[in-house]
Order: sequence, then C-alpha cells, then structure tokens
Amino acid sequence: MAEMQPKWNIHSKKFNQLWKQFQNGYKPSIYNPEQAVGCNGRRNSLMLSIGIEHPDTIKKIQSITAEIGQIPGVYIMPPEYYHITVKWFGFLADQKQHDYDIEPQTLEQILEQADQILSKIPEFSIRLGRVNALGGFIILEVEDNGAIAQIQGRFHEEATLVPSYSIEGEKWLPHMSIAGLTSLEGSDELKARVNELRDIEIGEIGVSQIDLSQAILQKPCPHCRILRPFPLVRTDS
Repeated sequence: MAEMQPKWNIHSKKFNQLWKQFQNGYKPSIYNPEQAVGCNGRRNSLMLSIGIEHPDTIKKIQSITAEIGQIPGVYIMPPEYYHITVKWFGFLADQKQHDYDIEPQTLEQILEQADQILSKIPEFSIRLGRVNALGGFIILEVEDNGAIAQIQGRFHEEATLVPSYSIEGEKWLPHMSIAGLTSLEGSDELKARVNELRDIEIGEIGVSQIDLSQAILQKPCPHCRILRPFPLVRTDS
C-alpha cells in the first residue's frame, strides 16, 4: 500500500482567520513572561513539546526574527525557547490546589502513562511556516496533518492523571511562538513588516521524539529545558 502523503492544509482556514484579525483591528493582550492565564503565582510549567534544534532550521527562523526585532514593543524569543507545544500538563506544585497543579508524586505516574502512549505513536512530519499572529505573540504556523490533536486525544482517553483543557483536540491550533509583544507601540510597523514576511516558509521537519519540557516563567522569557525525551516508533525499519 502506498504511504499516505501529509495534508498540509487542514488548519489553513483557522490560520487565515487569525491573519484577517491581525490585519484588521489587532489589539492583543500584552506579553508578560512571568504570567500565564489563571496561574495564581505558579511558575514551573510542564508540557510535552517538539524541540526545534536543527541549525539550518534555526537560521531560517532567525532570518525572520531579524526583520522584526528592532520594532518597538517586539521581544524576540531566543533559540533555546523554540518549540511546538504538543500537550500542556500544568504547573508543578507541592500541593494540589487547582486543576492544573501537578504534585511531584503524581508526575511520576503521569510519566509512566506518557511513556505507554508515546511509545506507540509513529514518527511523523510537520511543516513550519508561515508568519502569523496569535494573541500577544508572533508565530509560525504549523501544519501537522492532525497528528498533535490525535496525540492529545490519546491522552484524554488513556492518561487519567493528566488534566485536559478546553482548547485542545480539534480546537488546538499548532504553532511556534517566535516573538512576544510587550507593548503596541510599533504595531503599525509590525503589521507592515509581517505582511512582507507572510509567505516565507521554514519547511518540513521530521519528528522522531516528543520531549517532556519544563518552562520556568521568568523575565525576559521563560527558561526552557528538556527533562525527558520520549522516542516515537521508527517508520523506516
């Protein structure tokens, strides 16, 4: 049987809606690296993510950020932050007080469930690009043929200890943040520059593992590091 080719346009309608919002009356919330919606002082965020580490890919991304980095109110994310969120777990906390709190002993059980799920997921590809805006961020669109939503669905069904969130599954729009807006001072110039960059695409990326990542919310941007990689099932054997 011939291998199915990825469909790179399943999110295009939603991304086009974002683009129209960006071009018309765009007034997002301001980016603050020390805050997250409803975090109540929580700073230790845990997620599954796809890391962007290939030097050529990073250079292509930086060629885009270099074009907007001098605009007032634009903060450029460093390469160490480059990632695509697959599933947000919540905040690591000593004691559970909110739905998104994860206690250390619970995290160990979550990792066991994550390993059982991800060890059965085949490798897949994503396509990174074009430039767009989402909330207080400038992003690169991610086309994944629905792979991330499918993984989130597996966690909803099988990982009983992992919180689920309303924006996941079919509502999830995969993306990669490359800049945050600390003010709207240069918004007109930003719109014009991003419009010039709109059709630049980074290209296709193979995903052979998904990482458990930790993001410490702090200035000037979250400090991210990989805690544990989860290899996916090889498809070339």
